[in-house]
Parts: sequence; structure tokens; C-alpha cells
Amino acid sequence: MSESDALITRAGRGKTAPITVTPAGLTVIEELAAAGNDQRTIAKALGMDRKTMTDMRRRIAEVDEAFERGLAALGDELTHLLLSQARGGNVVAAIYLTKARLGWREGDAPESRPNIIINLPDAQTPEAYLRAVRVTGTGVSGPLPALPGGEGLS
Repeated sequence: MSESDALITRAGRGKTAPITVTPAGLTVIEELAAAGNDQRTIAKALGMDRKTMTDMRRRIAEVDEAFERGLAALGDELTHLLLSQARGGNVVAAIYLTKARLGWREGDAPESRPNIIINLPDAQTPEAYLRAVRVTGTGVSGPLPALPGGEGLS
């Protein structure tokens, strides 16, 4: 393989030498990811270890972008296959697509919650409260308690 066809280049000798992925290598990464290959398989095809590939994806944006473009192409292909199955009457494919692509879920209640507003009266003195209860006749059964100072409201 000539230098122009190389997928990676090493800045020195040995396996510990820094690696650069060539434009041809980026194309291979994208194609293999689009074909559904695992990151380990892609790393092996480039002549490096999986850990090195993972590290390069973290450090080098072009490597990660090529991998992500390949995964996106794979996702699009699989979605198109499922969609054609769903349009052909495959209910399971239709259900899966609604969940995976549209975010639908089973058994969940809709996200509508009623607004409940509770208005509480202003604070009253105990005397005023007992007078109000006596006037309306609600809230207390039996004789009304005595007010402070001994005055009864019964």
C-alpha cells in the first residue's frame, strides 16, 4: 500500500508512536460504521487497537464526525427499511417506529394536569372565628368553646 493509500500514519516507529488518520482512513471509518461494523472492527481495519480508536474519537473531531456520519447513515437505512415494512402492513414495525422516532410511549397518561387554586381566608382572631362559626352553624358540633375571658358563644 502506498503512502497516499495509507489509512493511518505514525509519527515514528513502533506501536506507541502518535497516529494520524488520513482522509482515506476517515472514509473507511464512515463506510464501515454505515455498514454496521463495531468500533473494534473498524479499529482493526485501520491497524490500531480499540482503545486507541476510542481515544482518537475523543481527541480528534474529524474521526468522531466520520464515525457519527456512518452511524447516522446506518440509522437512516434501518429507518427506511422499517418504514417500508410498516407501510406494507407490519404493525410491529409501525409501533417500533412511533416509539423510536416519534417518542410515543404506551400506557402513559397525557401530560395535562389540572390547575387547582385554593383560596384561604385571612387569619382571624380566635374570637372572630368562633363568632363566624356560630353565625354560619358550620364547622363545630356541640356547644361552642368559651372565648378567652370566659365569654361563651353557645
